[in-house]
Amino acid sequence: MKTKSIGLLELGYRSGKDSITALNDVVDYALHAERLGYSRFWLAEHHYSHLKNLAFSNPDIVIAMIAGMTEKIRVGSAGTSVPSYSPYAVATNYKLINNIFNGRIDLGLSKGIPESEYTKNLLNPDILERGTGVVFKENANEIHELFYSEAEKNEKEGILIPPYGGLIPDLWYLSSSLNNLDEAISLHANYCVSAFHGSGKFLENLDDKKEEINRYKDSFAQKNGFVPKTSLALAINLSEANEIKSDADESESFKILNLNFEELFELIEKLDEKLSVDEFILYDTEPDSDKKTENAEVISNHYNLQSIQHENAVR
Repeated sequence: MKTKSIGLLELGYRSGKDSITALNDVVDYALHAERLGYSRFWLAEHHYSHLKNLAFSNPDIVIAMIAGMTEKIRVGSAGTSVPSYSPYAVATNYKLINNIFNGRIDLGLSKGIPESEYTKNLLNPDILERGTGVVFKENANEIHELFYSEAEKNEKEGILIPPYGGLIPDLWYLSSSLNNLDEAISLHANYCVSAFHGSGKFLENLDDKKEEINRYKDSFAQKNGFVPKTSLALAINLSEANEIKSDADESESFKILNLNFEELFELIEKLDEKLSVDEFILYDTEPDSDKKTENAEVISNHYNLQSIQHENAVR
């Protein structure tokens, strides 16, 4: 297998821990991820009501914490619930922390919204009135314009997002398919496919998907002047019994792959050949912090991640 970057995804749940202890464990996991050579550490926004001990719902503050305690690893959201928030607020927060932390911040654009009707209404009543898809598209386009039409927005509309002329965070379009590649191109967004959302249907048929990804990269580069990155996210259960499942996944239609390490490495090699993505993002569903870190060490050692000089260059 060609050398690939591997990142980690975190949802903020730890078995038998209170929220603050779980948060401390999440931060420790991120610090280990940097030490072990992982390319990025993403935190997923979620608004569960059945778990009283989650470390976070919206991870923005945690992202800033982790970025402030690390030096090289990219940190970001995977993703931010774009329909739920003011585009101005999202752009303001992510542009500022991206410039504070030397261009290491990723902003994942997600259509995901809370399950609770009350929470949806508290965040943004438009979700209920106009529909998630419509609000997502409008808000994502507005976030893009706030970043990429900065001078025009300032001159014509009096909008200023500090630091003016500063570094734009890397945008990532999050999807469970390749159906939104054209939209990602228009948003200057890299592309991450989740193989565990949408009941895992993405992995059922891989034919022609490499060609689609390559077409996206070519079209993106022609329009935007740089080659985007692509990644594939996998949810994995590496427990020896292959039956432990995190309570945090119960309310989600996640397709979790029950694998041992050898099977995981074989799968990644197969997917690398079939898809030729730039990076794999692993969501380890292990609920025990120590075991989760041990798993990360085994994977890092297998791919010799500590020897890889990850390019966290600013565009």
